[in-house]
Amino acid sequence: MDLDDILEAESFDRATLTTLAERLRASKTLEHFVYRESELDEVWRLIDVAVARADNATQRARLTQLRAAVVEAHDLVGVDHRPAAAANRLSEAILAGLAD
Repeated sequence: MDLDDILEAESFDRATLTTLAERLRASKTLEHFVYRESELDEVWRLIDVAVARADNATQRARLTQLRAAVVEAHDLVGVDHRPAAAANRLSEAILAGLAD
């Protein structure tokens, strides 16, 4: 895992969110925090697209909750510089079944 590179997120599935959580837990420098924030930005964008294309209210609600968790993780690492807390927030979303 090279923390000095930005992971190109292509989805927001369980595996991707787990990888992001692991990268957050391993991040220690301000530069790493900026990279993790960027990775979360991309996941956030992918979820926004999925929300707009959701087939039904149940799917839209699940995606909206997932997006809220990603936004919270984004702010925890990007604003508060608390990558472990951000990783925990993503893990909670995964355990809640919000990610596919």
